[in-house]
Amino acid sequence: MVTARRSLAERIREAKTSAGRAAGYCWLAHPDGGAHCTRRPHEDRRHVDYYNGRTSHTDTHGTEWTE
Repeated sequence: MVTARRSLAERIREAKTSAGRAAGYCWLAHPDGGAHCTRRPHEDRRHVDYYNGRTSHTDTHGTEWTE
């Protein structure tokens, strides 16, 4: 049985997703890119990236969006 090889970009994306989820994050990607949800897995539609998108070092969260 021969399996199709995945591209390097595809494997990198899957590895990043796996690492984010292993760290305990929801890890849903922001629709515009550049951010992932860093909340614990949740059932509501509100997502927050606490690290990316902050305007200053004292901000408690950065990018927020809803599904």
